Amino acid sequence: MKRLVTLLVLVPIGIIIVALAVANRQSVTLNVPPDVGGAPFYSQSIPVYALIFIALLVGMVIGSFATWVKQGKHRKQARVQKVEATKAVFEAEKQKERAEDLAQKVALSPPEAANNSSVAGLPAPEKAA
Repeated sequence: MKRLVTLLVLVPIGIIIVALAVANRQSVTLNVPPDVGGAPFYSQSIPVYALIFIALLVGMVIGSFATWVKQGKHRKQARVQKVEATKAVFEAEKQKERAEDLAQKVALSPPEAANNSSVAGLPAPEKAA
């Protein structure tokens, strides 16, 4: 299924890219900064399709960076929650060990304490008549 979806998406995109490159093979001169009377700092002759692809790539990088910056508060919140969850798990394990220790102490207590139906530190219940 994944391979079919990939083919259905990538094949048309590839056809469009090839058609765009074939249709826009003529060269244009790229001047950086734009030529406004003086000689440009950098001048290069490149095909139009390369210029379009470069512009798309730069736009994707800038958009990805802007998204990453905007989602920073969510990443920070996730880090804080991860630390809190780790602390909670540690505390739960500590309490579980404590409960197991108490259960062992009760199990190892003298048999007469079990006959009196009392737990260490608690008074015996009143017997009903």
